[in-house]
Amino acid sequence: MSVPAGPERPSRSPLIPDLGPAERRPPAESGGGSFFPRASLLSLAALGVFLLGAACGGPAAGGSSPSESPRVVRGELDLSEAPREVTALDGEWAFWWDRFLDPAALSAEEGIPPARYGTVPGSWAGYGIPEAERRGHGTYRLRVRGLDPGLRYALRLSSFNTAARVFVNGRIVFLQGMPGASPDLEEPDWAAAVVPVDPDSRGILDIVIHGSNYADRTGGLVNRAFLGPYESVEAARDRERMTEVFLFGGILLMGLYYLALFFFRRKDRASLWFGLLCVVLAIRILCYDEYLIRELLPGLSWVWLFKTGYLTFSLAVFLIAAFFQSLFPASWWKPLSWVIHVGAAAYSLVVAVFPPLVSGNLLTAFQIFALASGAALAGVLVRALVRREPGAALLAVGFGCLFVSVVHDVLASQGILPGPFVVQVGLLFFLFAMSLVVTRKFAVSFETSERLAEELRRTNSSLERFVPREFLRYLNKSSLDEIDLGDHSAQRMTVLFSDIRSFSRLSEKLPPEETFRFINSYLERVVPSIRGHGGFVDKYLGDGVMALFPEDADAAVRCAVDMQRRISAFNQEQAGKWLEPVSAGVGIHSGLLMLGTIGEQERMDGTVISDAVNLASRLEGLTKEYEIGIAVSERIMDGLSDPSAWRSRYLGRIGVKGKREHVSVFEIYDGDPEDLILRKDSIRTTFEAAIAAFYRQDFQTAMEGFRSVLEILPRDEPSHHYIRMIRKMNLS
Repeated sequence: MSVPAGPERPSRSPLIPDLGPAERRPPAESGGGSFFPRASLLSLAALGVFLLGAACGGPAAGGSSPSESPRVVRGELDLSEAPREVTALDGEWAFWWDRFLDPAALSAEEGIPPARYGTVPGSWAGYGIPEAERRGHGTYRLRVRGLDPGLRYALRLSSFNTAARVFVNGRIVFLQGMPGASPDLEEPDWAAAVVPVDPDSRGILDIVIHGSNYADRTGGLVNRAFLGPYESVEAARDRERMTEVFLFGGILLMGLYYLALFFFRRKDRASLWFGLLCVVLAIRILCYDEYLIRELLPGLSWVWLFKTGYLTFSLAVFLIAAFFQSLFPASWWKPLSWVIHVGAAAYSLVVAVFPPLVSGNLLTAFQIFALASGAALAGVLVRALVRREPGAALLAVGFGCLFVSVVHDVLASQGILPGPFVVQVGLLFFLFAMSLVVTRKFAVSFETSERLAEELRRTNSSLERFVPREFLRYLNKSSLDEIDLGDHSAQRMTVLFSDIRSFSRLSEKLPPEETFRFINSYLERVVPSIRGHGGFVDKYLGDGVMALFPEDADAAVRCAVDMQRRISAFNQEQAGKWLEPVSAGVGIHSGLLMLGTIGEQERMDGTVISDAVNLASRLEGLTKEYEIGIAVSERIMDGLSDPSAWRSRYLGRIGVKGKREHVSVFEIYDGDPEDLILRKDSIRTTFEAAIAAFYRQDFQTAMEGFRSVLEILPRDEPSHHYIRMIRKMNLS
């Protein structure tokens, strides 16, 4: 009996299927609540070799052995012994091919033909039904008994290939795309969700699924489904989403870092290919498991989700081959460039241009091509080892870890070995090895530069006036004659960055001699404040200054406030002379610094290397974005002898390149004009309450708070910034 299409489709949680659906092995646990899509042997090996295992499969959970797991037997599952455990719904589901059966009729068992039984997870093509084809439609059914009638449960459903309608006790609870009895009636999609369900008074759940596949290479319930208490299932999903966000952010930052290295050293193409590979893998994470890309691009269609996921596979093959070629040019076989690059590019073109069914049907062929390419690259690596090329041994260790993990998972997928899939671990080792190889090349280059610089130590004594006396003191030197190139010292200091805003625009309006006169006039006014508060100038940065304060944070903050007041006086004295008033931003942070000397024979300079320097510079840049005078880190606020003595407000957390954790930022506005200080005092409590609401994701309250601030401070850029963020996330 046919059933109506059902109500409007519910909103979908962006979760994902495999790259290509395939047969599944028996479950490894009875609990744990995690999805674990399992690829075919060929898919697993190919994707593992090309660093795609982490994006294709979820984490395997620990738990009891398969013999202890409740399993579905002939369409029935009894959970009376574990009604409060999260259970995988693996086993023999009842299945009717080529029919969408009415759940009510199934429940009443009126005129329903005998069911076949098919293994879930698995493709219906493997159910032994002669007439069943890869493309078609059918009905699945499972009755779960022994549940607690008073407990709220949840189904965690992964993608059906490629459209499904799920009923529980006769009610539609989930809709993925729109299943149809023909290609014209089907709307394919990938989706997954945590669906709350309630057993009936007898503790029974009657689950019926209408599924169809006319768009992909195989159909059926190819991914695992789970049932358990709602809170447990939801918590498991949240943990996996957090893991994916962490992996995405970490791999993406790694990619951007190496792309930045290539930008600064264009000759080293290994960093380019590795950076691009990391970006591709990061995008792949968004395309599978939790479908996070759907949250960034809500309107993304299934076709483009499919194409994007498949493209990350072929592009990874291309980029790894390019990485090997650039890393080991002496051991590379030139024909490989044409074979691998052309093959990967050709499949990428097929994915991008042709319908998903075409690229899906060609996937197995490309997986074989990828495995063959991987074997060829292993040969290149062996050749590089024989030649003792730099980085070959390190990369071989990572490649070996990945190979062992792939072999383990191939055996585990056949039930030969127990335990979870570990290709993700091998993948991380391989990525780490690749990153170390690239980093080592840069380290060798840096060591070479240091070695050459060491041969050219001792510069002209006239450089003394360019080096602060305080700098010499911290190097335990009394004069420049005693300084050798490479001398260094570790000190805990406070770093202050100051920079004139819109200096480029101002300098364009002045002749060169006036520009220099302006800079020197400005510096003559503000720099004495640095010395007066116990600091010293480490270096001049054109229109900016980097200063170090060996004492506590109070000295640096007092200096920053004094600099703002001196700039106001400077503007009054120079009114009209420099076309427009000037303003400057100040960023302050503290930490352990490495002070030392760098240079060469004819030019030596002192420098400071530290994360604290980078963060202070980032804070100074933030003053431009937020149009404020002084930005300090939380470490500075904590280091003040009496933080309440300063007028300040909390601005939130910012990300800093190279750091996983965000940094809390505060504005100190004692140096602002008096009327602006009073207005900021009046909105401080409202603003910080809005910030707190924003970080606890109460965006409506946050929006109201920021709008209240703007009623008093219409040009308060931090409030505008958060309002833009809320609107961008469509959360206002």
